[in-house]
Amino acid sequence: MFNIDPEQVSLAILRVCQFIVLLTFHEWGHAKSANVLGDPTAEDEGRMSFNPAVHIDLIGTIVLPLLGTLFGGAFFGWAKPVPVNPHNLRNPKRDLMIIAAAGPIMNILCTIVILGIAKLLRVTIGFPEMGSATQFQIYRILLLQSALISIFLAAFNMLPLFPLDGFSVVYGLLPWRQAQSFARLRPYGMIILMCIIFLPSLLHIPNPVFWLIGTVSYGIFDLIATLVGLR
Repeated sequence: MFNIDPEQVSLAILRVCQFIVLLTFHEWGHAKSANVLGDPTAEDEGRMSFNPAVHIDLIGTIVLPLLGTLFGGAFFGWAKPVPVNPHNLRNPKRDLMIIAAAGPIMNILCTIVILGIAKLLRVTIGFPEMGSATQFQIYRILLLQSALISIFLAAFNMLPLFPLDGFSVVYGLLPWRQAQSFARLRPYGMIILMCIIFLPSLLHIPNPVFWLIGTVSYGIFDLIATLVGLR
């Protein structure tokens, strides 16, 4: 029924594994920042961990990203939400914004580290230019692709739609009255998000939001690559 190349399956599984690792750092950022700001809920429930298993949602973390990669659909997914109790926070509006921003910030830091490793390998052992084709594939797929996925994860999550992190960030930045007006969009966030993800594919038109996210992601990637000396 489906003609799928085994190599394509292997690459899809690898991409999902990269996604899971980077999503783990993302969720750890939420849990750690909540703990620092006075809410131990995530730590108490075992979510302040670098163990991917505690963050995985079967459908959102594995099935949908894998299907999206295999069949050329949208690559997106999610982890189990990190539990936060606003009553434990001194300034809930501000602190929830910080907790939300911590996830994308962790992904940007991951990209810096990954590209830093790529630069270190290049200047110390001439990797991959002086290596084999296999080494070049490791460099391109494992390092550069991981860095791009991490940046894309950060950019996508900063969309100002509930349940993405960008919603809480915008809510926290707005003055109180405007924040309350903005909060009225919360019940419609998931519907809008699903339309953004699936509607362009159903209509066979380009996805302007994904184009914007891709443009921003590649821009940040190029900036970091330049700063670490890869450009």
